[in-house]
Amino acid sequence: MSRGLGDVYKRQADKSEGVAVTIPTTGWSHDSGAYPYYYDIPAEGVTAKDRADLALAPASIAAAIACGMCPATETLAGVIRVRAAKTPEAEMSGEYWVMKGKG
Repeated sequence: MSRGLGDVYKRQADKSEGVAVTIPTTGWSHDSGAYPYYYDIPAEGVTAKDRADLALAPASIAAAIACGMCPATETLAGVIRVRAAKTPEAEMSGEYWVMKGKG
């Protein structure tokens, strides 16, 4: 890898900062599917073309397992959607990162 390209990757990595998030036990909505309950995390500037990664804090893992939390997220205009098989009984915390989509 050339030094110039490596410098570009380093600058991009430096800009990737996690955003702290709390996922409450209230405010969840319901539709259908394997993970019918969902909660929309407000995320200014996020679009459906973006990708969001969510990392839960170790203390939140038991709550995520108990509610059957989906391992994937969805992005929609202004929100990151997390899904679960049932609503959580305990608040969860963590961080998310957004990778901007093309187009």
